[in-house]
Amino acid sequence: MFTFKQLEAVHWIARTGSFVSAAEQLHTTQAGISKRIRELEQIVGESLFDRSARKVRLTAKGAILAQGAEPLLRQRQALMDELVEPRYVDRVVHIGVTELVSSTWLARYLIALQERFPRLSIRPHVDFSDDLLAKADAQALDLIVIPRFAEQPGFVRRELGAAQFDWLATPGIKARWAGRGVATPGATAPVDIPLLMQGSGSGLGFITERHLQHSQQLGRNQVLRTNSLLPLVGMTLAGQGVSFLPTGYLRAEIAAGRLVAVDTGLSDEPVVYDILYRQELRSALFDQLTQLAGECCDFSTSFLA
Repeated sequence: MFTFKQLEAVHWIARTGSFVSAAEQLHTTQAGISKRIRELEQIVGESLFDRSARKVRLTAKGAILAQGAEPLLRQRQALMDELVEPRYVDRVVHIGVTELVSSTWLARYLIALQERFPRLSIRPHVDFSDDLLAKADAQALDLIVIPRFAEQPGFVRRELGAAQFDWLATPGIKARWAGRGVATPGATAPVDIPLLMQGSGSGLGFITERHLQHSQQLGRNQVLRTNSLLPLVGMTLAGQGVSFLPTGYLRAEIAAGRLVAVDTGLSDEPVVYDILYRQELRSALFDQLTQLAGECCDFSTSFLA
């Protein structure tokens, strides 16, 4: 007779290619994982894994078992997610967020999760929106929080809130920009002032790129891209250009006059953020996880403030 613990071991070894990684996923030791596999191999009468290579591989019999285990484990988890009381929920949830979320309200959300679900193990991941979507689609992430920049079929979506953004620069850059009257009809942008943006894999990068495509004035400006929010802020503070940045996160710099709003003529509408998860994960548990995210969502200040 197979146990769920044994099937979990097969599933995670097959998925990660490592007994050590499987043990980390299941909150046990490598010795414990090895014991489960030995017991299974005694029942089956054959080896389930080829251990001769650096990365563990399934044998033919192991592949059959892993393929059969996956839907059983998924059905069991779905039943538990639907019925188990929050204080008894005992599972791992991988949550992916963008850098802005991690810098503002992620810590508050993690604390709230631990208070409501004391046995829940949270694995936070910070990445670009495109990468978070790809990982969620590949079942490597359970929940993701990203800006709304495109339709995402196959996912349950819940709106969390909006982050206020503006085009910001140093006072010196603003003076140069305003001196050309860029926001007035027919004016041309000072092409020697770069626009600072996040990379194309970023949801915010996609949004600002879309803003730029609708501009007749700024098409000739150099665009400098970075793969992180923090360097983008640093470049803006250093007077390297004008950037579309979250005003709540930069409240202190704005209040001190180190950063000021620049009238670029581009959109400065708030950016809506959603929490998403795959359709097959829909359950009472994930309803509670997304609802709690909505209660914690607040882009108005840095978590270090």
